[in-house]
Amino acid sequence: MKVSCVIPAHNEEGNIEVLVTRLREVLGRDELTNDYELVLVDDNSTDSTPGMADRLAASSERIKVIHRRESPGFGKALKAGLKAATGDIIIPVMGDLSDDPEDIPKLVERIAEGYDVAYGSRFTEGGRTEGYPPFKMFCNRLFNNVVRVMFGIRHKDVTNAFKAYRREVLEAIGFDNIDASGFDITIEIPLKAHIIGFRSSEVPVTWHGRERGISKLKLSSNGYIYGRRLLSLFIMGNAVALKDLFRAVVRGSPLRIIAAIVLGLTLLIGLFLISGWMEVFKILSTISTKYLLLACLATLSAFIFRTWRWSVLLRTTGHVIPRDLIFKCIMFGWFINCLLPARVGDLARGVALKTTRDLPLSVSIPTIVLERAIDMIVLALLLGITSIFFIRSADFMMVNLFAAALAVLLVASLLIAYIFDEFLIRKLKSRIGKIESALKTLKDVLKSFSNNLSALILCFIIAIPVWLLEILSIYLAARAVHFYIPYPVATLAGITSFVAQALPLTPAGIGVHEVSVVGVLEVFDVRRDVGTAIALVDHFARVVVVYLFGFLAAVHIGFESREYFKRLSRGDPK
Repeated sequence: MKVSCVIPAHNEEGNIEVLVTRLREVLGRDELTNDYELVLVDDNSTDSTPGMADRLAASSERIKVIHRRESPGFGKALKAGLKAATGDIIIPVMGDLSDDPEDIPKLVERIAEGYDVAYGSRFTEGGRTEGYPPFKMFCNRLFNNVVRVMFGIRHKDVTNAFKAYRREVLEAIGFDNIDASGFDITIEIPLKAHIIGFRSSEVPVTWHGRERGISKLKLSSNGYIYGRRLLSLFIMGNAVALKDLFRAVVRGSPLRIIAAIVLGLTLLIGLFLISGWMEVFKILSTISTKYLLLACLATLSAFIFRTWRWSVLLRTTGHVIPRDLIFKCIMFGWFINCLLPARVGDLARGVALKTTRDLPLSVSIPTIVLERAIDMIVLALLLGITSIFFIRSADFMMVNLFAAALAVLLVASLLIAYIFDEFLIRKLKSRIGKIESALKTLKDVLKSFSNNLSALILCFIIAIPVWLLEILSIYLAARAVHFYIPYPVATLAGITSFVAQALPLTPAGIGVHEVSVVGVLEVFDVRRDVGTAIALVDHFARVVVVYLFGFLAAVHIGFESREYFKRLSRGDPK
């Protein structure tokens, strides 16, 4: 593979000859890089750089020079060099000797391993910097971490221009589609490659502070440019990334979705009317921010336990998935459930793992069904214990029976698929082409659970803090509106609401949650306006957590799934 090093240079008379000499020495001695070219881009230099570049080009046919006399700019110079490069692997190299030529073979080797982009990282393990200004370092780390959060990139040094690109990457982006004229090109190209779905990896490199010449990067003038470029890429990237992902998970006709939303809002408005608008808003006007934040924290903590539980279930099937990805998949699923009815988010969870880790739905969906069954059993037990030992009331027996029945139904559906797999294959194979392989995988998954009862017991144990934290949110919501309800009462209200939402009539349980909580609290002489305020605060805390973390999760999964959808568009769904 031919390697092209593109070197933009503006007034680098003190560095250019030294850099070219070192590049020729390093590239020429390594088998991976000895087929190379150097593209020197003189960008409106006013010192002796142009003459030096011409003399260097005359000394070797491997060196070519581009003299730019149009409007100057690092981005414009780099773009001109990229267009002129003829290599299979193209690497921008700074003209100020900050990039170490010894690192180039490592970047090329990573591309040879099958990656499309190799990030030269100064901040990963093994990378280092020499003479990096402290304030510039602070701004660099802050900006890079913002990029990582916004785009779900794991690499630690997105802004470093020193990267290796497979030629196909730049051609897919389109040289004329590169908009940046300044240093913001260092984030535009890798982020566009990330958005399209090219595979990338990170290589530790060394960065040296400038010894000769004047730095061209001015933080004061480039901060706004970087921010604007990042925002435009984020908007464009999500338009691309989320389109395919949402198309894969969204189910149901628009009319059905609208009807579910209208039903939820109707229940909510009806509750307001019988509770009194002014009375409810008067109570909400005195809300305690401290307890509201604690309610949000309780909800978030419950999701952390959910992450642990699902990781145990997936690990039992023989699939080890990073915890952070599991958390994102769960939050993405709940985010979808808050937007759409019919538990579409449960499918979305499975789709998220399929598109990011190629995990078949026939593996992930049974774990989610089993998780739901565990939830219903635990809720029934908590409800029964609370009713018998703390409240001493049989009023909630029907809720208890419904939760138990739903758990039995979920487990039964898995057992039917397990026992009658051959019958189902005969009946459905003509309509569902992959039913045979899916049911075979399902049987393997269920066998793995039956052979590891300790994992199932652990999942039951983990489910207890999940729901105790969910119930704690209702208790804290009451404290937020300056009202005290005993924790057992909060338990009855919460579990009744959770079980009611097992029938997913409305997105996010709008209306259903509030009516259920208010109905239970009224049994214990809590005024309807107070109960409504408590239910609204609790629901608000849940929705804030789900929307905030769920949206970020959707963004990250959307970008990470680009490679899958890229393969799918080529007719390769694996």
